[in-house]
Formats: sequence, structure tokens, C-alpha cells
Amino acid sequence: MSLATRASLAALLLAAPLAGGCALFGRSDPVVARYFTIDPQPAAPQSAHPELRLRLGHVEGWSHLRERLVARDADGELVFYDDWRWTERPETYLRRALARALFEERGVVPVVAGSALALDVELTSFEELQKPAHVIRVQAHLVVRDDRIGLVEESFTFDQPVSCAEADQPPSSECAKRPAALVDAYTQGLNRSAEQIADHVVAKLAALPPQDASSPGRAP
Repeated sequence: MSLATRASLAALLLAAPLAGGCALFGRSDPVVARYFTIDPQPAAPQSAHPELRLRLGHVEGWSHLRERLVARDADGELVFYDDWRWTERPETYLRRALARALFEERGVVPVVAGSALALDVELTSFEELQKPAHVIRVQAHLVVRDDRIGLVEESFTFDQPVSCAEADQPPSSECAKRPAALVDAYTQGLNRSAEQIADHVVAKLAALPPQDASSPGRAP
């Protein structure tokens, strides 16, 4: 091996640890996740409807609605927060809110076994919209069905403004971007959406013929 080759090899061996050290010290700090939760908020008791029976069926969310909080910009692009996450998936919060609104507050009789009318809900949006207004959007598609056909099919959209505790602060200010302000808007939006959906479902069930609204028995 020539002297020049030996010198080149030695230089490479010396440079390798230095390059590794630069890469090591150049790494960014690890992301530390912060977790948030939503609980159904109690509302004023409504008129009881013991004559109505309902099964709370499938409550599912679109594939992008998972643990990470998500925002949508004015161009429709989705942006996921790296460090702000839910303790459960959003559809779990919606299911809990709907069960409380329907069965506890409005007195609809929950059906857990046997045939009955069922409510299926698909959560299509649970996102922060930053423009043109800073709001939390809750959007859901619901179907009330029996064992054969869908009887009611509706879509709901509810926008909850993101605001600060200080009344003189505009929604676009820095305080409106704090996670506490976002989570509060998510909580209000989810619970108010559940209340609206429950009112709508109760009204639709009450308008159905008795054999449809309270029991699965239907004439062939």
C-alpha cells in the first residue's frame, strides 16, 4: 500500500467519528406529547320519552380522526399537531355524549339486546378551522334504521368559535391558540352537537308510527 493510500485511509477513519458526533449534536429535541380529554357536559333534563326505544349502533370516525389534534387551513390541507393528542379517539367522545343526551337527559329507553331501531353515526369532521374564522367544526352523518332499511338519514355541521377568557381579545390572538382554548371549544362543540342530534332523533322517532318508533315489529 502506497504512502498516499495510507494517508487517505487514515483521514477517512478520523473523519467518521467526527461526522457521527456532528449528526448526534445536530438532532432536535424529542417531541413530548401532551394529552387532552373531553367529557360529556350535563345539560338541563328534557322531557322523558319512555315510549321510544333505540339502540346506539355504530359510531365511527373518518380515518384521519385519530389521537392527534388536526387543523384544516383555508386551502383544505390537513395539518396534524405533533404534541397535542386526545386520550381517546374522537368517535369515542361522541358516542359517550350521544348516550348521555339520548338516554340520560331525554329518557329514551336504550335497547341492548334483540331487534330495535338503531342509530348509526359517522363522524366526518372534528377539526380546527383557522380561516376565515377560527372555529372547531364537528360534522356528522347519521342514519336511523331498522333491520332492513334506513328510516332517517341526515348530516349535521356545527361550528364552535375558539375564544379567549378575555372578552377584549379577538379569536385570532395568541391566547386563542393555546391548547386550553382549543380543548374548551372542542368540548362545547361536541356536546352541543350531541344535543342537537339527540333532539333531532327524538323528534324523528316520535313522528314515526308507533310500531316503527318503539318496536321492531313491522308488517311485511
